[in-house]
Amino acid sequence: MSAPDLASARLDDWLAALAAPVPEPGGGAAAGVVIATGAALVAMTAGYAVAPHRDAVLADATRARRDALVAAEHDGRMSAALVAAFRRPAGDAERPAAIIATTVAAAEASAALVDVAASLGSALTWLEEHGEPRVAPDVAVAARMLACGIRATAVNIRCDTTSARDAGAEVETLAPLHAALAEALAVAQRFDALADRVTATL
Repeated sequence: MSAPDLASARLDDWLAALAAPVPEPGGGAAAGVVIATGAALVAMTAGYAVAPHRDAVLADATRARRDALVAAEHDGRMSAALVAAFRRPAGDAERPAAIIATTVAAAEASAALVDVAASLGSALTWLEEHGEPRVAPDVAVAARMLACGIRATAVNIRCDTTSARDAGAEVETLAPLHAALAEALAVAQRFDALADRVTATL
């Protein structure tokens, strides 16, 4: 079963494609859907607010939701490319280069998805301070979902970085990937801390 387009798919249809034993869409795309869901919750809670700058927060969340779905689609395609690279015969002289190219590209795609989630940091901070108190639980859930999606994405960044290293990638190639992993975990920690603070007020 090929994965339906995320922007127009019925949720159950997409989940059925995810459940199939095929490379695409894969775990990275699933993480993207989690991030998109967190962004949607940010938009929902912003919609209840009446404070200044609400519309800017709402616009940021709406953009992030769309961008996360686009990034999730891309990540799904990267999963298929990774499998193709690793399925090259062990004696293929071009196999290491193919693995390095695809794992680095996949890690970069995952890092871009983290960037989408991280872009909502200011929106979450604003909602913590100015959001409608009745939907504070949803602010905490949004932060948790974004952190979860980021941590899940970080797993892929780590795996891709390790695979690239094992295939012979140079230190200079790996350094940005290590930095992206560290940044992902730091952002997830900040979002979890915000969720902890909001939850403590409930």
